[in-house]
Amino acid sequence: MASVPAGRGAAVKRKGVLARMRRLASRLSPDSLLARLILIFSGGFFTMLLLTTIYAGESRHFYFMRGLMADRARRMAEVAVLLDATSPEIRFVLREQFNSRGFFVSFTSSCPSLTVRDEHLKDASVLMEYMLNLSLARLYGESRPQHHGRMRGAHGEEIPRRAVLAVSELNLPSPMESFVQSVGQYFTKAKANRGPSVYQATAVVPLHDGTWVVIEDSAPGYPPMPYFPFTSIIAIELFFVAISLLAFYLCVKPLRRLARAADRFGRDIRTPALPETGPTEVREAAQAFNRMQTSIREFLDERERTLAAVSHDLRTPLTRMRLRVEQLDESQRAPLQKDIGELQQIMDTTIDIARSKSENVAMVDVVSLIESLVEDRQDMGQDIQMEERLQDPEALFAIRPLSARPLSMKRCLANLMDNALRYGGHVVVDVVDNDDMLSVIISDSGPGIAEDELKKVFEPFYRVERSRNRSTGGTGLGLSIARSMARMHGGDVILENRPEGGLRATATFKRQ
Repeated sequence: MASVPAGRGAAVKRKGVLARMRRLASRLSPDSLLARLILIFSGGFFTMLLLTTIYAGESRHFYFMRGLMADRARRMAEVAVLLDATSPEIRFVLREQFNSRGFFVSFTSSCPSLTVRDEHLKDASVLMEYMLNLSLARLYGESRPQHHGRMRGAHGEEIPRRAVLAVSELNLPSPMESFVQSVGQYFTKAKANRGPSVYQATAVVPLHDGTWVVIEDSAPGYPPMPYFPFTSIIAIELFFVAISLLAFYLCVKPLRRLARAADRFGRDIRTPALPETGPTEVREAAQAFNRMQTSIREFLDERERTLAAVSHDLRTPLTRMRLRVEQLDESQRAPLQKDIGELQQIMDTTIDIARSKSENVAMVDVVSLIESLVEDRQDMGQDIQMEERLQDPEALFAIRPLSARPLSMKRCLANLMDNALRYGGHVVVDVVDNDDMLSVIISDSGPGIAEDELKKVFEPFYRVERSRNRSTGGTGLGLSIARSMARMHGGDVILENRPEGGLRATATFKRQ
């Protein structure tokens, strides 16, 4: 077996992962446009809030570190200036007073060498050294932070005094660490504890008499980090969602109204026009829909008038043909009468389809309609009956009336029953009444239909029985008409083969 190249295998794997991600996204994404808009905009706004908060954390981290260094440098400078203004005897007394937790003062006769061992602390050392010299310059009343007074050198010359500082430790939490810590504190409701030493630094400051003051400073802890402002973010997010919901609802509402109007128009061409109100775009869409509705209604009315005229004009020649056929011999009369009957039935069926669109809607007693259709066929000796559970009066009483076109609904169910009786023999009729849909199920015990022809039989003039004999195959319009009239009521006709044999036709009608 040939092996698959590694690159191709990886590409196939990536495609599989992407396909699974797309399927997962399609399952998780909401169906309605309003929900999708709210999800996208609220998610984007929430992300913007998080990024803004993280950026604010970066700024807070910088200014917190700078403020900490400035405060510690100012304290070092004040201690050094105070020691510089006193005699050597008093300095030792003051030193004991200054020494406290994390802050130690010592003296030396020469400047010790300070080095920054960690490369990451060089910038912090330079920044804090500058702040120390700046504070010393201000305390000495000088403008330049690099020269705060002068001292005597080894040979008696005066040289500028300049402090040296090295940071040996700086473990202030990063902005991301502070973010994670505050999030944990928010959800766990834990108290923020003081952390370890923020920094440790050593400073060497020269005095006017040549003595060097060595100051070792370390912060034993830093102030607790404030909580991440989840409450404020959630409040802002909810406010934005409420505003988005109102705005997007006003945008989507005309689309829903247009969709409902189109659905009503599909079931009833006499539905009233859309109100042409609202913003300019909404008014233009309503005007375009109303123009389309008027054009379609006029076209259907014209078609109905044309078919009525054609029907009227055809009746006269058909009548003449019948009269002339009566004068023929019996052997020639029967085939011609049969052809004339077929023409009459096709013409009547076509006219019924055209006129069904203009039929008015009324409340239909579904039980009475179905019982009358079943009883009419039983009187003709056909094998049809209601489902056994519908023999109970309470079950029949539970089926509510339906707002529909009476003649169209009757024609739909009659066609399905006749089709089942023609091909299936024994027929059982059942009714299922739901909150939004009424279903009439007509089951027969015939041979059924091949799976690949279950949809084709709805095509006009398509017949499973291939002969052109109407007594065995019909005209091929019955199922097409039934489905058209069911869809006119917001439902459909579905055919399926029964596991125990035979065909099941389910006609659904939407409740208004």
